[in-house]
Amino acid sequence: MFLWKLSCFMLNLSMNHKLIFILSFVLLVACQKEQQALLSQKNIKIIGAGTTFYSDEDYLRLVELTDTSKIYTIAEFKYSMNNIAQIVSKYKDRAGAFPTLYNVVTNVAYETLNNMHTEYAEMGKAFMNEFGKHYIRNFHSYLLGQPIEKAWLNYYKRVADKKNTILHLGMSGINAHITYDIPFVLDDINAVDSFFDDFKVYTDFIASTYPQVAIELKNQYGVQKADDAFKLFQLGDLIDAVGGEGYTTHLVIDVLRSQSWQRGLDLQKGVKNTQQMNNICFSDFQIRENILQGAEDAKLLY
Repeated sequence: MFLWKLSCFMLNLSMNHKLIFILSFVLLVACQKEQQALLSQKNIKIIGAGTTFYSDEDYLRLVELTDTSKIYTIAEFKYSMNNIAQIVSKYKDRAGAFPTLYNVVTNVAYETLNNMHTEYAEMGKAFMNEFGKHYIRNFHSYLLGQPIEKAWLNYYKRVADKKNTILHLGMSGINAHITYDIPFVLDDINAVDSFFDDFKVYTDFIASTYPQVAIELKNQYGVQKADDAFKLFQLGDLIDAVGGEGYTTHLVIDVLRSQSWQRGLDLQKGVKNTQQMNNICFSDFQIRENILQGAEDAKLLY
């Protein structure tokens, strides 16, 4: 009798151990699935306190939208920008500071260029497309953990570090796009001297849309001082009092774009090679970044 009871006890113990093992295995698998890293966590390499990680669905959508091999027209570029802005705003993503403002410019530029019928209208569309793709291509590289051009690498490092305001990030993106990108875009589209008037029309969008940009940054990120920053604060008030509302912003853009235009033609005509121009543009980019950092240190960019 004793042996029979002992045998039953040992059998039950054995069965309980198997049951415990099975339950433990099921729980382990469930935990592993729950803790499995998101695709954005696996692939984004520039990370820090300010990095946003997306759901796999949104991440894959962003990767698709930033694939420039699928963007051939300004309509396709506009579609990508509109959808990128929608996704990053949903997360209040710090990396979305620039695309949020750039999307406003894109919508106005698209409508205007579609109604331009000048001799260089097609070159204007080519410029808009290549200009936009320059930013999008670097965002694509960021998402996939691939090499990023130096000026945009600065932007994404600032995003991750979480030491700069959203307004600072947006203006750093503008700095990269105008100071660093434009000369190489002009070279890419084989710009000619007589394209300059159309080029001015396109880059005027950057200045003319700043009131709308300021509103969008406030709506999406709570930015308070965008309008003041874009017109250089009190200095801009003084200049606008003489030249008219918005004159200061247009003046700043005109100076920057004229410099970038000349550099683009220097590349196109072989006056400077790519490496020389890269060094020149990045040097000026850094100088302007230091100015932005000074403005943030003075608590002006919030």
